[in-house]
Amino acid sequence: MAIATIPTLEDEQLAVLDIVAREFEEAFAELSEDADRELSGKAFVFSRYGRELYPYFEATDDKLVPGCILPIKEGRPVSSVDSTCVLVGETSQGALYAARTAVGISLEGSLRRFFRLGPILVYATPSGLSGLRHPITRAELGLLLNDHAVAERFIRNAVERRVVEALEAGEQETIVMADGSLKHPMGQFSGRPLHRPGRQNCLVGFSKSSNLILSEGAVSALTSTAGPCYYCVDDGPVKTVLAKFTSDGLVFRLDLSGSDEPAQTTLGRIMWNDAFSSGYPDSLKVAHHLSIFSRAEGQAIKAFVAKRFRVRQLSTFPLRKIALGGFRGSA
Repeated sequence: MAIATIPTLEDEQLAVLDIVAREFEEAFAELSEDADRELSGKAFVFSRYGRELYPYFEATDDKLVPGCILPIKEGRPVSSVDSTCVLVGETSQGALYAARTAVGISLEGSLRRFFRLGPILVYATPSGLSGLRHPITRAELGLLLNDHAVAERFIRNAVERRVVEALEAGEQETIVMADGSLKHPMGQFSGRPLHRPGRQNCLVGFSKSSNLILSEGAVSALTSTAGPCYYCVDDGPVKTVLAKFTSDGLVFRLDLSGSDEPAQTTLGRIMWNDAFSSGYPDSLKVAHHLSIFSRAEGQAIKAFVAKRFRVRQLSTFPLRKIALGGFRGSA
């Protein structure tokens, strides 16, 4: 009589994992078919852990004729805005964040003024956001409370949008520039009014990320063209262009909204009123550097919070290092 064997727990686990492994193998086979067709011969940029990279494009679209950017010699301030938000600390109910925004203003080819607002303290709890007058839905609040990165982005976007709206509401016609795309679904300007009748204020989103560079051939054509130039990618309500502001500068993506004037005119106003190094506007560069927190400033904010709100600081230990430790390939 045959003796039935009882499968061990390890055998059951191996059987389950073997099924999953076969699923992954089949999915890889499907990917391989698509990759052979879609990736073969394509220019490719390998990631460096999320860092912004600028590719050296080689293929040029010979049929593409870039437009020239001619300076519009009319004084109109270019007000550039950038913001930063960092986590200060946590309680059992929520988290405290510090945000800061900065504005650099250029006029007629030189940086004229700069401002810095903050630190702005924001406390996120299940009851809402304290310290920030910005509407938020329950779904958004729930996401913020579960992810610090999402919370930092939301607070930074809210602060930056408020400053941009204030600049646009001023009496003087101006060009407002912000770092990033105006078409990003999670950006600070999604859903904003695109045009205000009777005003020629223009909002410009200035993008550095390579995944927003839309055309290898267009970037190469602009790079090889002598002098400032541009190429219009989308002429819709929010115009999207690729532009180079100096002869030896980099090519960037710009989203333009809020004005009826042609993209070439807006680009000409920017070139006349701002200054550029490597093709990037000085006003936006200054706003970036003034908005970030140094390590010393971060410690100063923590000291202020401890003294002003009389918090009871808990001792901490490196959870990740203790939990994970080291692994040398043996049990």
